Amino acid sequence: MTNSTHIRRALHLVILIALLALSACGGDGEPAKEQKEETPHAGEHEESGPAEQAEEGRITLSEAAYRTAGIRVEAVAAEAVAGAGSGLQVPGQVEFEPERVAMVSPRASGRIERLTVVEGDRVRAGQTVALVSSREFLIAQTDLVQAVRRARVLAGTQDAAGAEALADAARRRLRLLGVSDAAIRRVADTGEIAAVMPVPAPFGGSIVETHALAGQALEAGAPLFKIADLSSVDVAAEVPERSMPLLRIGQRAAITLAAYPALRFEGRVERLRDQLDPATRTVKAIIHVPNPQRSLRPGMFASVTLDAPAEAALRTGAATLLTIPEAALVTEGEARYVFVEVGPRAFERRAVRVEALSAPGSTVPAVGRVAVRSGLAAGERIAVSGAFTLKSEMGKAGFEHGH
Repeated sequence: MTNSTHIRRALHLVILIALLALSACGGDGEPAKEQKEETPHAGEHEESGPAEQAEEGRITLSEAAYRTAGIRVEAVAAEAVAGAGSGLQVPGQVEFEPERVAMVSPRASGRIERLTVVEGDRVRAGQTVALVSSREFLIAQTDLVQAVRRARVLAGTQDAAGAEALADAARRRLRLLGVSDAAIRRVADTGEIAAVMPVPAPFGGSIVETHALAGQALEAGAPLFKIADLSSVDVAAEVPERSMPLLRIGQRAAITLAAYPALRFEGRVERLRDQLDPATRTVKAIIHVPNPQRSLRPGMFASVTLDAPAEAALRTGAATLLTIPEAALVTEGEARYVFVEVGPRAFERRAVRVEALSAPGSTVPAVGRVAVRSGLAAGERIAVSGAFTLKSEMGKAGFEHGH
């Protein structure tokens, strides 16, 4: 190999080393700087996407997403219990007073010869409402006539006491059949036997139901009529569960009816039923109401105002309750929750327990609001519109966060 060949190779090696050095310096003689990936600021990230999930159960919307969603917030309100100052107003229904309603039935088997009253008639105590042909009744009368004759024959003898005892037993048997003392005396004095047994009304009242027809055979105790004394009735007021602490025996109540808006009836709470209605979450307070004009009729709906002064409500802690618009609620299975504002465009999902503001059928409408039993405090601000958008965005943010 010649010297010229060695020289050319040396030149080529020098040129190759120089090119490598230039490449390492970035082509401008300066060492190459390591590029770092910059993380955008929070504000830049918000503008780049609709929402981000800062932590579990919270979401922050970008300004654009917030405007698009049309979100409106409202403070949780603390409202007075309906009627806390002038009385608790609840719905009610007129009922029979149990002690003043009865079934009328014969005390011996037989056949109905005639019904002397019809449904809607008013009757006096002891008035005959039906005539029944009964073999048992005929036998009891015959026994009385024979016992009385025997007692008269044996009067003044040693057998007089026994004969009189038999006559008294015959009289008691007729009384057990519902025969009046006047009718028993007539049979004993005249010896005349009545062909049909009268069925009397046990007390004065109105015939409200008929259960038999003339000519019908029936057993002892079979119902003929239902009779009710409407001079006094009960009103069953449906009191919401949350207002139970305001109830007490003897509490005054005012009752009004749609049929007679100008009339006002007064009564007092006589008893409270022990069972709570699971469907309406109400307990029935039974109010005893005098009804001399019989304007209150069983089955009528009524509006009841119970005397529940503000002092009593404050003592029981039931003077106020928290309310929110029903539109703010989001449902997920059996759970209910709302979105609480925790910062600018930031919301927290919060589980709540709510109930209706008034019992079904109440004369005080709920006007689209519900009572909050737990989960919120007065003054907290919640999303009352756009809640479903927040739910959707939180779901998307959670999905992206998980991936």
